[in-house]
Amino acid sequence: MRVSALLINGCHKRMMKRLSSRKSFSMKEMLQRIDRVAGDLNVLLVVIAIGLATLDLTFLVTQNVVNHLPPITRIAPDAAPPASK
Repeated sequence: MRVSALLINGCHKRMMKRLSSRKSFSMKEMLQRIDRVAGDLNVLLVVIAIGLATLDLTFLVTQNVVNHLPPITRIAPDAAPPASK
């Protein structure tokens, strides 16, 4: 338990040192980064929306096709065949 605490503490100190050694970004640079990320995210969201719309359209078409199929005639396996006259 003591070893894991030392490892976590060591990783924490290294990460803090790495983060603190970075130069601070100006507000303009930060907004540009956020804008770029949002633009990439918008592309992903549009692709997902098109996929969901395609799935919805496929479901509607198949439901329409199924509703127009003729009814299925079922014959029970233990029933006697109909007598022909």
